[in-house]
Formats: sequence, structure tokens, C-alpha cells
Amino acid sequence: MIDSYSTDELMTVLMARELHNGDLAVTGATSLVPVAACLLAQQLHAPDLTLIMPSGLVNPRPGRLYRSASDGRWVKCAEAVGTGYDLFEMSENGRLDVMFYGGIQIDKHGNINLTKTGLSQGSPPKFRGPGLANTSFAVVSKRIILFSRSHTSRTFVEEVDFVTASGHLSGGSSRAESGITTEGPVVCITPLATFSFDETKAMQVRSIHPGVNPEDVANNTGFNLRQGNWDTTRAPTVNELTTLRQCVDTTGELR
Repeated sequence: MIDSYSTDELMTVLMARELHNGDLAVTGATSLVPVAACLLAQQLHAPDLTLIMPSGLVNPRPGRLYRSASDGRWVKCAEAVGTGYDLFEMSENGRLDVMFYGGIQIDKHGNINLTKTGLSQGSPPKFRGPGLANTSFAVVSKRIILFSRSHTSRTFVEEVDFVTASGHLSGGSSRAESGITTEGPVVCITPLATFSFDETKAMQVRSIHPGVNPEDVANNTGFNLRQGNWDTTRAPTVNELTTLRQCVDTTGELR
């Protein structure tokens, strides 16, 4: 019996559960948890899921995890090696099912800021982020899985300072009214909780993770949450953790 696991392992398992067999999923440049989640889902319930990394690698299976998507060792045992051009062509043809996004800020409607914070008229930003090379994927991917490895009120805000990638914009039907035809963010996974989006397209708690105090979730979230008896997240099973450690993360990068 496995009764302990790291936060990254928990988030990986929860993210894997959100993936479907047959999905075409794309990860970012430094997305260790999403990559691990895709590889885990392929092992457990989604053997026909296709993982494409930003470099164009298709279904890499090196037998371990590497922290950067640019690490050349990912090429080992990849089914195919494409290019960024191939990836963007697929995105414009509507073939991307899932995209993963994190951010320096994520707001209650799932908009993502990876650009800058602390904006004021006539002054430079207090912080400059890395920006984003695949902004269009937030528009054309059929659904978006949000994640953050830090859950604080600085990250989860009422409204982002700058919209790098569109979530549900101002909520309600605003995403569709802007001309975007895809579903947008469907879930957000953090070290404290899993969020989904209500009928107004505002983020609400779906479940809090085992051992987490509800007050910690509320106090570390910079927007109001609907209060109630929140469900507890189903903990990783022995099979999920064993498969993760023996088939995906054999060197313990997530532990």
C-alpha cells in the first residue's frame, strides 16, 4: 500500500484523469506535470491519446522525465519528430483537443497572464513574465486544462493585469460572443484544490485535496468562492501511483 505522495504526483494523477482516449494533447515548454499526466493517461486509460510537445515530438517515451521540453533526450523513442510549423498547422485546422496553461496570474474566469504584472499609467510593469509563443492555442484548442504549482492570492486573482491567453473573458457567453468557438478552460488543478467553472463561467471549487483545510483554499484565492461543504478529492490509487513511478517517472522527478 502506498500512503504518501508528493503534491506534483497528486496533480499529475488528477490531470491524467481529465484526459480522454483519442485526445490530441499539446504541452508547453516547461510543463513537467502535464507531460507526466499525458504519459500516465496513456498507460492507464487512454492508450490512443497523442502527446505532442512544443518542439514537435510525438509520443516520446524515454522511460523517464526531463524538466525541459527542449531537452534532446526526449527524442529517444519518440514515434515521430515534427516541427513547430506542423504543430501550428494542426492547431489552425482545429485538431488540438487539449492544451495546458499555467500563468503568473489566473483570474476567476480562467484568463491567463504570462506577460507582466503591476501595470500603472506611464510606469513600467513591476514584473515581466516570459510571455507566450502559442497564444492562438487558447482560442483553437477544444478545451483547456489550467494548472498552477503555487496556490496563492497573488496567482489566483479577480482579474488578470494582462490577458496573454483568453479563458472565459468576462464570463457568461463573452467567449462565444467574441467569436471564439471552442469550449475554453474546463478545469484548474492546484496544490490545494481542483476547480471547475459554473454556469456563469466563474471558477468554483470542485473538490479540495486530502488534508487541505477549506479556509486555506479561501484565504489563498484572490476572488470569492461559493461556500459550502466542498467534496474531498479522490486520492491517487495504488495502481495510479505505481504506474506513475514505475513507467513514467522512474527517476523521481515529481517526488
